[in-house]
Amino acid sequence: MSCIILQLGQCGNQVGQRVFDTLIEDNLTHSNQTKLSITDHSPINDYIHHSLDRFFIQYENKLTARALAIDTELKVIEQLMDEKSQSKRHWSYEKKCVIEGRLGSGNNWACGYRNGSLAEENILNSLRWQLEHADRVDTILPILSLAGGTGSGLGAYVVECVRDELPRSFLLTTIVVPYTSGEVVVQNYNSLLTLSHLYHSADALFVFENDILQQYAKKLVSYSGIDRSTNIHDMNNILTRHLCSFLQPISNKPQSICEINYLLESILPHSFYKLLTLRCVPQLSDQALDFSTYKWSSLIKSLSQMYINNSYLDEGLNWSLKPNQTRTKSIGNLFLARSYDKEDIDKDLKQFFNHETFYSSFISSSDYYYLFNYRDKSYLNYEKYLSLISNCQTPVSALDRIVNKSWQLFGQKAYLHHYFKYDIDEQEFLNSFVQIEQVIKSYNQL
Repeated sequence: MSCIILQLGQCGNQVGQRVFDTLIEDNLTHSNQTKLSITDHSPINDYIHHSLDRFFIQYENKLTARALAIDTELKVIEQLMDEKSQSKRHWSYEKKCVIEGRLGSGNNWACGYRNGSLAEENILNSLRWQLEHADRVDTILPILSLAGGTGSGLGAYVVECVRDELPRSFLLTTIVVPYTSGEVVVQNYNSLLTLSHLYHSADALFVFENDILQQYAKKLVSYSGIDRSTNIHDMNNILTRHLCSFLQPISNKPQSICEINYLLESILPHSFYKLLTLRCVPQLSDQALDFSTYKWSSLIKSLSQMYINNSYLDEGLNWSLKPNQTRTKSIGNLFLARSYDKEDIDKDLKQFFNHETFYSSFISSSDYYYLFNYRDKSYLNYEKYLSLISNCQTPVSALDRIVNKSWQLFGQKAYLHHYFKYDIDEQEFLNSFVQIEQVIKSYNQL
C-alpha cells in the first residue's frame, strides 16, 4: 500500500522534504545502514520494507519519493532540487513531479486558487505518473499552510481536483495554522476560505498550530543547553517527528501492518467531524535521549494529564485537575505505541483513559480508544514512543479565532478588493463563515 504526499506551497515543501528525511532516519536507526533493502524479512527489515514501499519508488537501488512538489515561486523548489543537497540524501524527487511557477500568489487565496486552475493539467499528469508507479494507493497526504496564497488557495484547488480524480481514495490533509500574532495581514481570510473548501473535499484534517510548535521548540532548545533562539527548522522537525510517528508501519496483531485509512476509520465516525490532533510523549531534546528512561505507565499518565489540560505540551500542566474536570471532549482516541518492550499497556490505558468524561455522550465505552503497536522496533532514538491521535475539541479554539478575526475584517470590507479581482465575491466568504461556524458549533456540542 502506497501513500502519495502532495507538498503545496513553501510550508508544504519544507515540511514534506523533512518528512521523507525523517522516514529514512527512522529506517536507518537500529538497522544495517549500508543495506537499506526491502528484500530481507527480519523484523526490522520487514518494517523498513513496508515503510519504503509505502513512501518511495525503488528502482536500481534508488529511492524516489512518492510525492508531488508544487509551488508558484522558484526559491523553495530550487532548494529542493539543488544537486548538492540531493546528493546528501538517500532519496530524490522525480523531476516529472516537481511543478513550479514564477509569479507567486501574493499571499492571496483567490490568486492561489486561480493559479491552481491554470496548473491543473500538469498537476494531474504528475499525479497519474505517481499512480502508475504504485500497485495500490492507500492515502493521499496533502501538506499545506493556511496563511499564504499558494498553500491555501492552490492547495485547496488541488485537493478538490484530487477528490474529483480519485473519489474513493482517502484524503488526509495536514494543515498548519498560522501564528495568532499574524504572519500575513489577510491570513485569517485565507485560513477561513481554505478550511471551508477542505472540509468539503478532505476525509480528515491533521491540525498543527505554529504557536504550539514554537512553544514546543523553545522548550526543547532550552533543554538542550545550547544558547540560541528557535527557528523554522526546529518547528518543522517537531511537526515531522510527530507526523511520521503516525505514518510509519504499525499493527494491531503480529505480522499484520495496518493501512493508514484503516487506522483512522475508528475515530472518524461521522463525515462532519474531521479535525484530528496529535500528541506525543516523551518530549525530549536529542541531547537528553541517551540519559533518559521511561515506563509506559508514566508516559500514559503524562499524556492523560495533557489531555485533561487540553495541552500539547507535558510541562506547565495543572496536575490537580481530575478526569471529571477535563477541558476537552473527543469522539475517539487512537494510541500508537512503538518500542522493543513487549509489556502490555492495556491496563494503564484503561486506568487513565477509560473515563466517560473524556468523551462525547453518544460514544459507547467500547469505542473510547483503540491501541496499535509495533514491538519489533523503536521509533528514531526513543526507547519508547507513544502517540495519541484524537478527534476532539482542541482545534476549535484556533478555528474560532480565525472566524472572529475574519468577521472583524469582513465587517469593515477590509482587503476584499484583492479577492474580488479574481472573481471571488462576498457570497463565497459568507458561505465559508456558515460552514466553519457550523463545524465549531458541532464540536462545542460534543
